[in-house]
Amino acid sequence: MVNTISPPVLYQVQFLAGLGHIGADAPLDRTARQRILQRRDHSSGLRWIWASDGEVPPSAVKTGEGCYLGRAFHVGSVTPGRVDPEKKACCIPWGGDEQLKSVYEVLCTDGEFVPVTPDSTEGLLKATTAGISEQGEPLFIGRVWCDGQWISGKVQRSHGVCYIGYRGKEMAFAEYEVFVGVGEPLQDEHFWVNNVLSIPQDASQFESCHVGRARHRNSLLPGTVDLVKLQCHVTWNSEGFSKSRFQYLYNCQGRFVPTKDDHIPVGAVQGGFSEFGEPLFIGRVQVGMKLLVGKVQPSHKVCYVPMFGGELKYSEYEILVLDL
Repeated sequence: MVNTISPPVLYQVQFLAGLGHIGADAPLDRTARQRILQRRDHSSGLRWIWASDGEVPPSAVKTGEGCYLGRAFHVGSVTPGRVDPEKKACCIPWGGDEQLKSVYEVLCTDGEFVPVTPDSTEGLLKATTAGISEQGEPLFIGRVWCDGQWISGKVQRSHGVCYIGYRGKEMAFAEYEVFVGVGEPLQDEHFWVNNVLSIPQDASQFESCHVGRARHRNSLLPGTVDLVKLQCHVTWNSEGFSKSRFQYLYNCQGRFVPTKDDHIPVGAVQGGFSEFGEPLFIGRVQVGMKLLVGKVQPSHKVCYVPMFGGELKYSEYEILVLDL
């Protein structure tokens, strides 16, 4: 079933995407991949909302019977697939298997599907980027008719097929449909600004705390802003670190809501990523009289916050979500 065709439009599409030729010998680093994908999402108007455990926002785009278009982080990639509420996961194809990811993003921008066959690949020129491989190659949303239903997955042009995850396996199809978004370019709902000698006037404040983030050991970590020392306190590997170079969360219209373990509510705000590329979210706990901001790492099922130069962890915490 695996097809090895290489569409003649591949190199033209990569050139139009500003990538040139991307192969296994030229991987993009994690930060570059994230920035490229974010830039493409904004320019193409695709809006993605974080969720977990089969939940979806009201504006989620349906695909097939009872499923929705989604994507998830896996081994350095952001791979398109389908959110299946019954499985409480986003099902993505990767490495020969169907991977079930409990934390994922849901597409909330409409579009249309256009057909692609080995003899007619023009639809690939219209396709909207929706993911990125671990090597930096753009990935697209595809769907195939399988067992009487539409099942969505990823299109990887260098492979010449659409992959879907189905019944535990990764399956490849040479004939499929590819997604073309119809959204307008997005404006940032919230963004991050570098710290200065004073607090930015519109820096997002939630009760008595400001949200910051800082780099450490190839990770980008959400943390607590110290308004006196103008530092951001973050945690990593059971230790606390105070960073003078950091960013403030700016213009964020949201609120903290209670959650626990690895449940990421619909609309959660991503605050950074681990050294392995795992998305990190913005958590908060009350320790004594202090509200402390830290990182939520879903694979660890806790929120880590900095305290007295160390790291505290909580399985019950609050997490920042957008007002959708």
